[in-house]
Amino acid sequence: MSIETIDTTITLASWTKLAKLGSTTAVSGLSQMLNKDFAITALDIEEVSMRNASGMIRTPDATVIGIYLLFSGHASGQILLTFDPKIAYELVDMALDLPARSTVQLGEMERSVLGEMGNIVGAFFLNSVADCVGSRLMPSPPVIVQGPAGAIAGAVLAKASKTSESLFVIKLKFHSATKEIEGHFLVLPSFEKKS
Repeated sequence: MSIETIDTTITLASWTKLAKLGSTTAVSGLSQMLNKDFAITALDIEEVSMRNASGMIRTPDATVIGIYLLFSGHASGQILLTFDPKIAYELVDMALDLPARSTVQLGEMERSVLGEMGNIVGAFFLNSVADCVGSRLMPSPPVIVQGPAGAIAGAVLAKASKTSESLFVIKLKFHSATKEIEGHFLVLPSFEKKS
């Protein structure tokens, strides 16, 4: 399936290049926020049909913490960034400069921190992609969700299935000198030709 933006057809091959650039830029933004020198160690991108997508994050019953954003502009769509809860808590500890394992649940402060991470990651990712295709993409305020991976993915996919037959899953690992972080992006663009 090809996805069209203004005068640009994005196939899986070209999207892979854009997503790698966008992900690298997003991790750079996260590094700045956390004051940690992160580097990407693994980045895999796959185009997945909607019916097979719900199992791409983790096993359906596994609990995840997700950061969900809409984006709009010359294209619209959704982004869901998910982490194992322990990893999300570690990111909060880093952002607040707390000792490791200080965060054990999500309160208002922790949600605010993860929301700001979503703002940065989403904006850096979308701006990088938009610059490459000569477009404009704007993220919405992020929503923090926690629950079974299958239920969270299903809620996102239900909305996306009205306009898309497939989505792009980005499995991303990055590390600092002492930490390796693994997360999943579900990127569900709904690009339309503009007149």
